[in-house]
Amino acid sequence: MDVDTDLGGRLQAASAIANQRDRIDAYLSLLSSLLTTANASDLAAFGRHFTTSTSMAMVVGRRVLGAYVSALSSGLDVPTLPDEAGDNAKWSELGKTAFTSEAGEDVRRAAIEGVLDSDPSGWCEEQTTALRHAYACILTRDEDWLGAARALMNIPLDGGSRLVPDDEKLAVYMKIVRLLLEYGCPTLAVTRSIPFLLHVLLANTPQCGESGRAQTYFSRASLLIHTSKDKEMNLSYRLSQARLFDFGARFAEAAQKYHEVSFNNSIDEDDRLQMLSAAVKTSILAPSGPQRSRILGSLNRDERVQANLPPYLSSMLRKMLLERIVRPDEVHEFERSLEPHQRATVEGGGTVLERAVREHNVGACANIYDNVGFDALGELLGLDAAVAEAMARKMIEQGRLRAWIDQPSSLLYFESREHNEDGEAVAGGLGIERVDNPIEPVTWTERWDDRIRATSLKVESLAEILQQRGLVSV
Repeated sequence: MDVDTDLGGRLQAASAIANQRDRIDAYLSLLSSLLTTANASDLAAFGRHFTTSTSMAMVVGRRVLGAYVSALSSGLDVPTLPDEAGDNAKWSELGKTAFTSEAGEDVRRAAIEGVLDSDPSGWCEEQTTALRHAYACILTRDEDWLGAARALMNIPLDGGSRLVPDDEKLAVYMKIVRLLLEYGCPTLAVTRSIPFLLHVLLANTPQCGESGRAQTYFSRASLLIHTSKDKEMNLSYRLSQARLFDFGARFAEAAQKYHEVSFNNSIDEDDRLQMLSAAVKTSILAPSGPQRSRILGSLNRDERVQANLPPYLSSMLRKMLLERIVRPDEVHEFERSLEPHQRATVEGGGTVLERAVREHNVGACANIYDNVGFDALGELLGLDAAVAEAMARKMIEQGRLRAWIDQPSSLLYFESREHNEDGEAVAGGLGIERVDNPIEPVTWTERWDDRIRATSLKVESLAEILQQRGLVSV
């Protein structure tokens, strides 16, 4: 006899029983026998019988489907359903017996997929959510990070038939972020520990599209993190934030977050040093200016940098801080330690590191020269004179270099400034600045229009003064 036909008949017979208690017993007896044979299609069909039904008695459906979920979730680190009947442990043991082997794991995965591929009814949202958590856990074990994240994305957290507490929403959002950050590094062994999370967030480079989605779910988590008192959750949030800053090329913010977390005593010493190393790298990659200057000074005062990090990192940090010219061989040694996204090409040509070093070397010239020609500056930076001039002009416009340009003479004149012993707030040719002036993201056309407008106003003002003094006649 066909197995599916036999199962269909037994399900139909059980559903025809009038007494709810007897109907529940019939369903549970059938579930017990299915777990003994462990056939994926039968288990999936049994689950769909409940999840797709629109006329299932709530008492019967919740009772039987709860046992079904407990069996399929056995041995997985996932949230459990309320033990209303007091027999979750029994069904969990039956599930462990059925799914402990490698073949059993395949049966469990196929059964859950068979249930979730259907369109579940709204009455069993709590049970199907538990199945999605179990499915995500299975995919995580198989290192299918993206599949696990997508399984969690399908959980209805807003607008469903149940009220989801904020802590549950936050846990799901942060798990999705972690999985999307894991995506792209299939060589790591999976654990639930904080050290693993550190390796994930520090070692992995998410794909571009997944980074954007990770940022979306991280933004949702940001609205809820203030409600959490869980230390591990807060640490996970801060690590994810640092990593997203890093991947988004917001290196100054990433360095600050990495450095803050490196002082957390709940993290192993080796992992704290890894965080410190990430802080140093991202601080060097950050655009020159007061913000980076402060971060460099803070890292330089951290004794762990000199004592525990590789010499090339501490040497590069020191040169950046004290505005000493960085040579190409030092750049190449440092570049080998960077991640792929940190070697990305930026607008105008060159990598992120090359841009950072060139801007740094422009500021470092102020310690040596009162002025420098653009031909010589271009030779030092490895650029054409016109490109070197454009870089210096941009830094001056953005307030990151205190200098002025004599275009007829093709010279860059540096303004005098003060120094402190830590070199703080002077990187990039700056004097000590107490307030960061925001840089407005305007186009060159808008800047040109603003300059013409400002010049016209000044001319008009001068004309009025001359007219008032009678120096000109109209």
